[in-house]
Amino acid sequence: MSSRPTARMTNDVPPAGTTLFLIGMRVTRPWRVRAWVSVMAAMPRMLWHLRRRPEAGMLDSRLYLGRSLMVVSYWRSTDDLRRFASDPDAPHLPVWRWFNRELADTGSVGIWHETYVVAEHESISSGMVPQGLARAVGWRPVGPGTATAAGRLIRSRAGVDRVVSVNDAANSGDSQT
Repeated sequence: MSSRPTARMTNDVPPAGTTLFLIGMRVTRPWRVRAWVSVMAAMPRMLWHLRRRPEAGMLDSRLYLGRSLMVVSYWRSTDDLRRFASDPDAPHLPVWRWFNRELADTGSVGIWHETYVVAEHESISSGMVPQGLARAVGWRPVGPGTATAAGRLIRSRAGVDRVVSVNDAANSGDSQT
């Protein structure tokens, strides 16, 4: 895996069980500053903890701020994610218990999450360092068999890291992405 991005990159085939975890929060009562600031401050602490402990299984994460706060994270497996979530020595479980005791169902702040096991997928980065799945599992230049979204999806269905013997440009109709 090269650390230098080229014009167009796609992700390496992720190991079986690679998991995408999305989690977010939304301020629903802005005047309850203490409630939402406490929840908002917990996430960077958890990410810092996980980055210092790669054995916990988080491969990569990104924190996004906007009207809602959201974290996109990639994990080795759902088992690693659940193990972290239930570990009494890690920062998640105490915060989760506090949230359920003090804030759940008060309407002050909303939280949500979604978990996906990565299966059929495709990705591309162009003119920038690879992001998302490619950043989490590695990347390679776009080339034969990966020049189109259709080709990259076929490659992911195969579940192996091989060149797909299709003429991507002729068969897909989406020669740009």
